[in-house]
Amino acid sequence: MKYTIKDVARKCGVSIATVSRVLNGSKPVSKELAEKVMKAVNEAHYKPNSIARSLILKKTNLLGVVIPNVSQPFHGLALSGIEEIASQNGYNVIICNVFDSLEKELKYFKILEEKQVDGIILMHESTSSEVINFIEETHIPIVLASVLIEGVHLPSVKIDDFKASYDAVKYLIDSGHRNIAMICGKEITAGDYRSKGYYKALTDCGLHINPQYMKEGSFTVRSGYEIMKQFLKLKPLPTALFAANDEMAIGAINCILDHGLNVPRDISVVGFDGIEWSSIYRPRLTTIQQPIKRIGMEAAKLLVRILNSGNCDISDITLDYQLIVRESSMSR
Repeated sequence: MKYTIKDVARKCGVSIATVSRVLNGSKPVSKELAEKVMKAVNEAHYKPNSIARSLILKKTNLLGVVIPNVSQPFHGLALSGIEEIASQNGYNVIICNVFDSLEKELKYFKILEEKQVDGIILMHESTSSEVINFIEETHIPIVLASVLIEGVHLPSVKIDDFKASYDAVKYLIDSGHRNIAMICGKEITAGDYRSKGYYKALTDCGLHINPQYMKEGSFTVRSGYEIMKQFLKLKPLPTALFAANDEMAIGAINCILDHGLNVPRDISVVGFDGIEWSSIYRPRLTTIQQPIKRIGMEAAKLLVRILNSGNCDISDITLDYQLIVRESSMSR
């Protein structure tokens, strides 16, 4: 037999409105009454209608998370931080895994609007006019986690990608390297900001910028491997490589070793992110350590704060990072 809210109210000897107040927390009731109602709810195995409840409260307790690829270590760890904070605050998470597809991203935005999610966390950078139009027109609060979207200002949580890249390249320069290659990304943060940090470090140290030493990857081990093959054909050969993420750095190391060279004796390699792989791969990877899980946690906290206050004009959050020096790099 399926019990209704009427059955619970009858069992307690109270009104349906009183049961609703207890379940929704919409108005204060005495501790004794709340315990009496909840006891009846549990005994009757009553399950409130979530759709009806959301219509009454004008709140679904759902958060959407738009993510490029949940299988990548960075995004998986950040997502775990988001889910942890969401759960602590009574929210459930809808994961939208877009695989860098604009069509999928727009489809998921439509679904999130239909589901009437309370807020969205974006971990995917997109500068398409369709995405920007959605962001500008939607009433749903949005927070960015570790990314930026050009031409749109939204509350964000990230590190200073420009400065972190600058520090990584400056470390290689201070270690005696002069021919330093970089594998950058397509996005604003991993592409524009991190490559600008690379260029700035070289120019500040009076080093020549060789355009052949800069190539664009796709954040996978395979792309790092394939691009490193191109670098190995150059003369002079780079003595160091800076990759915009750890997976591309690891792919590059595999390529260097497969071509009979040594890391770091022949070529030093520095990555970016500090995923778990960086500490267990051999040689262990020198990298910029981002607080990945904390980025997710702080993004979720920021979104919850916006939802509770109704104020979207909240300052961005910039977290600290650390250069972790390991066996993949050495002085010349």
